[in-house]
Parts: sequence; C-alpha cells; structure tokens
Amino acid sequence: MNKEERRRIIAEVEVERERLLPLREEATRTTIGMLRLSAPAEPPDLVPYLNLAYLLGVRHQRGDDGLMAFALSLSNWATAAIKDVAEQTGRTVQEVLDQYETELMEARMAQEAEAAADSAADSDAGAEPDAGKPDGGRRSERAEE
Repeated sequence: MNKEERRRIIAEVEVERERLLPLREEATRTTIGMLRLSAPAEPPDLVPYLNLAYLLGVRHQRGDDGLMAFALSLSNWATAAIKDVAEQTGRTVQEVLDQYETELMEARMAQEAEAAADSAADSDAGAEPDAGKPDGGRRSERAEE
C-alpha cells in the first residue's frame, strides 16, 4: 500500500468513526445484552445461532449503521478480552491468538480426517469382499474350482 492509499483509507476511517460515534453508547449496551444472552448459553454449539439471531435483529431494527456500530463495539470488546487473557496467562497477545488459530486448524484437520474415513467406509461397504486384491479375487475363485 502506498502513501496515497494509506491517506485515503485513514480519511475514510475518520469520517466513518465520526459518523458512527453517536451510536457508540447504544452499540455498547447492545453488545452487553448479546453477551448476557450468549456467553452462558449451553450447549456451546448454540452460541453461534444466538449470536447470528442477535446480529440479524440489530440489522432489522437499527439498519446498516446500527449493525456497523455493533460490529465495531464487538471487535473492541474482543480485542480487550484477548489482551486480558494474555495478561492473565502471562502470554503475549500473539501467543494467545496462535493458540486459537492452532486449535481451529486441528479441528478442521480432524473434521477432514473424519470425512475421509466416512467416505472410505461408504465406498468399502459397496465393494465386493476381494475386489481390493490385485486380481480382483479371481485367483482364489479358480483355486476353489
């Protein structure tokens, strides 16, 4: 990115920040409300659905500007939470984020391995018992004759 692009982006950010600033207090209250609802939710798999429903509600009730202010509030809260986790655990912010990223990669790899195993099991279920042998099981059939 060159200097001119950087200046243009900074100017756009400043304009948007000023435009959204009046929505900050409401966005913060909305963030707290969402966290009160979703943070204690069980089972944890329910959380993304609750959050998406909340986001859709914000967009329907407050429009795109309200949604943008809410997203900004959420990202500010997430940043503060990651910094707090780093301080509480004696790690750097980068180390905390690396841990989360590693866990995501491991989960994705486990899902891919499970899908591959399921696919292999499905294809094995439809195969003839000796079809995997180089001669397709024909040699043993001849020996039985």
